[in-house]
Amino acid sequence: MEVMKVDVVPVSSFQRKLEFWFPATRVKAELDKAYKEVGGRARIHGFRPGKIPRKVLEQRFGPQIHSDVAQTLIQVGWTEAVDQHKLEPVGQPKLQDRGDVEPNADFRFVITVDVKPSIELQTWGGLEVVYPPVEVTESEVDSYLKVRLEAQAKLTEVKDRPVKKGDMVIVELTAKDGDTVIANEPGTMIRTESDRYYKGIESFLEGMSLDETKSGPVTFADDAEAGRDAEARRAAEGTEGPNLAIAGRTLDVTAKIVSIQASEIPELNDAIATELGYEGGAEGMRAAIRQQIEQPRQTNARNQARANLLQALIDANPFEVPDAMIDQHLNMLVDELKMQQAYRGRDPRRMTFSPEQMADLRIRAAFAAKGGLILDWVSKKENIAVTEADLEAKYQELADQRGQTVEAIRGYFVKDDAVEELRARLLEERTLDFLLERAKIVGDKPAAAAESPASPA
Repeated sequence: MEVMKVDVVPVSSFQRKLEFWFPATRVKAELDKAYKEVGGRARIHGFRPGKIPRKVLEQRFGPQIHSDVAQTLIQVGWTEAVDQHKLEPVGQPKLQDRGDVEPNADFRFVITVDVKPSIELQTWGGLEVVYPPVEVTESEVDSYLKVRLEAQAKLTEVKDRPVKKGDMVIVELTAKDGDTVIANEPGTMIRTESDRYYKGIESFLEGMSLDETKSGPVTFADDAEAGRDAEARRAAEGTEGPNLAIAGRTLDVTAKIVSIQASEIPELNDAIATELGYEGGAEGMRAAIRQQIEQPRQTNARNQARANLLQALIDANPFEVPDAMIDQHLNMLVDELKMQQAYRGRDPRRMTFSPEQMADLRIRAAFAAKGGLILDWVSKKENIAVTEADLEAKYQELADQRGQTVEAIRGYFVKDDAVEELRARLLEERTLDFLLERAKIVGDKPAAAAESPASPA
């Protein structure tokens, strides 16, 4: 029996036209098989099952059987062509032309399909790439140090001086509007700097001494809330939200200082650095904090440089990609944004995008599609690969980050059938680093290729 033939004709860099031909002998064999199957299960009055004449079956079921055989031959032909010609479809095949299935005639049909583009880079080494500089100033280190040391601060009772900014004071407080008592606190704690409670009273309390009583008008901030004790009472009563009775109002206040407590922040020295778990004393702590600030910035700068490199490669080697491939990356981008919404406790189903945002996302999807093809080409050209040892190293890195065992991390990827996805990601990273090492680093202004998309509406 003659076999099927197929001619694959390039229409563009990513579209192929497949012209199929099934010989009459194959068509007849498929029709005979189909009629035999139908005849074995059909029920027609006057005929025993399996004994129905072919002409009767043709009259009753002919059009449907011919249509089914056509679909069978089209599916068989398509499957064999993809395997035989190593096609990599990126979209659904489209039936462009189809003849009729007849017992003694050849069957021909034509399919067009978008495939993974075949590219050939002309330039990929020595490209000029912007790599954003990374800087950490001494003032940034000092600010972080201050926060770490303030976390170790201790409150001590003060009796020999008046209230200063930053002190914690316990106050007997009454606030009135004429004869109406708005707030009455037998003892509430107020920090005289950056406190949410009774905001606006800080300067009124500063300079007062222990056991001193003072009266006068106080204008509370627009977002001022009642004190901690009042808040606790509201919680016990089941009343939610801030007490707005004092917010933005000028009230007559009488306050008595019951206690003054100062926050003592330790000085940076070798002892406190060791106590906080840093090696190398005070200098070691400064160096570790600098590295802590610098590390994520280095990661962001490297990712930006990688994106700039990809953009340079795309600009130097222009080519088109099929819409179906862009759609795939667009769907992945949208899914990623929705997942981020879910992580923030928001319903991703309520997430919408404006036409401008979708257009921006599509541009980024085309960038990702082209970038993936370029990296695939380079990795094959330069024989870059990811070994099992590389995968194990990544499992170990993730295990260290998450405080889990390597076995657990490996198990997650195996269970989710995501090992090859991880391998592909590592291969892209390795290829990008290979190209980055051979690029010419210039300038100090990051390109816009990898900026985050606009926030969804």
